[in-house]
Amino acid sequence: MNRIFLISAGIILSAASLTAQEQQSTGTADYLLTLDDVVEMAKRQSPQAIQARHSFRASYFSFMDYKATFLPKLTLTTQPTTWDKSIQTIPSFDNDGNYVTREVKANTLTSTAGLALSQNLGLTGGSISLGSDFRRRQNFLEKNADATTSFTTSPVSLSITQPLNGYNRFRWDKQIEPLRYEEAKQSYIVAMENVASRAAIMFFSLATAQMNLKIAQTNLKNSQDLFDISKGRHQLGIIAEDQLLQVQLRYMQSESKLNSSKIEVESSMSSLRSFLGFNENVIIDVLPISEVPDFKVPFEEALNLALTRNPDIIANSRQILEAERAVALAKSQSGITLNLEASFGVNKTGYSLNDAYSPRFDDREGIGLRINVPILDWNQTRNRVRNAQSLLEVTEARVQQSETDFKQDIYLQVMSFNMQENQLRIAALTDTIAQSSYNISYARYMIGKGDITVLNLADTAKDEAKVSFMRELRTYWNLFYMIRRLTLFDFQTNKPLEEDFDLIIGE
Repeated sequence: MNRIFLISAGIILSAASLTAQEQQSTGTADYLLTLDDVVEMAKRQSPQAIQARHSFRASYFSFMDYKATFLPKLTLTTQPTTWDKSIQTIPSFDNDGNYVTREVKANTLTSTAGLALSQNLGLTGGSISLGSDFRRRQNFLEKNADATTSFTTSPVSLSITQPLNGYNRFRWDKQIEPLRYEEAKQSYIVAMENVASRAAIMFFSLATAQMNLKIAQTNLKNSQDLFDISKGRHQLGIIAEDQLLQVQLRYMQSESKLNSSKIEVESSMSSLRSFLGFNENVIIDVLPISEVPDFKVPFEEALNLALTRNPDIIANSRQILEAERAVALAKSQSGITLNLEASFGVNKTGYSLNDAYSPRFDDREGIGLRINVPILDWNQTRNRVRNAQSLLEVTEARVQQSETDFKQDIYLQVMSFNMQENQLRIAALTDTIAQSSYNISYARYMIGKGDITVLNLADTAKDEAKVSFMRELRTYWNLFYMIRRLTLFDFQTNKPLEEDFDLIIGE
């Protein structure tokens, strides 16, 4: 931190800092905060910061859900009791071997259970499952007591499902979801910089209000002194009545300005209190510092950092991938679609558990190919493909325009920031000159050699110069946090902005 002002930097902010120092000495303020204090508090406890942390956690758990897609899953399914009393149609064969159906009454109690270990196949887009099934069936209409209860088991079965239409959703997810999570992490850092930027705005709003209050208090005292002196001079015939009226008008305006300044302080303090999560009884004073970091931002470096780290750029890449995925999905559904389903294993049935699990199992095999052929769909699938392709082109055009605007914004913000130091220097010099001019005009009027109009003009210029400097200081910090937000890089320390995401997730 280096002083950038060559002329009386301590005088420039004295009006704002004296109020805070006086209130601290009398114990009326609960907090006396610098800009760094306000920013740190805001990042830790403001409602916006808390919302940003919860938003990131939601993105984290969504990413964990995606990663779990490629992990094996063990699932137990059971239907403990199913009672069925009805008339059923069952297939059978007559004595000649002909296939017939017959109607039979049913009064059964069935229990089933199954255990399956499944795994999605990211390479092919299909899935594989290894399972074991068990069924117990009790027939209350069976007259043979030994055949009342039957058991059907499938100790081991292997099932495979594989789409054959060329679309692999897992391949697209592997490209998009990590990008989405990286976007969420960078978005959280941006959210923290937004909090810091808003904290700076509120800080300088209160600092400006407190400075205006101090100026109003000083001006009221000076106006009172001038009015008292002018009344005496008017009685002696030294000054005309119109000059006395000008002094009186200035005094009344100073009194009105003091009242409005008090309201401005309370309003700004209330906004800052709410932003920091304090209750309405907390009194906050701020202490602006006339020192700012002494560095320049190289445009090319800032642009390269922004194009690789900013979440808006990451979001652009993600949106193009999502649009390309939509096109691939629409094309895969536009013609003949094929799905292969196969299963292999063993099974057996018996009237006791020992029979159902005896070593001699029967083979259980099956394979099927499901084919879907659109014959008449009124160009629905074709229109879906065209729609997806149009949306992809719109996305690409929008992303291109967005990146062009983004680069221009980087250029303007970097140029403005690098010039702002000089703006502060000019504002500091202007404030010093305006204060000196007022002091001279005030002293000349007090000894009877000055003009009240000149004094009023000098007084107005003095106040405007102080407000102008505070405004330029606020602009500097706004640009400071804007550059950080766009690049996610701290050029003051020459380090990237980072967060401990493990700590955030564990909170």
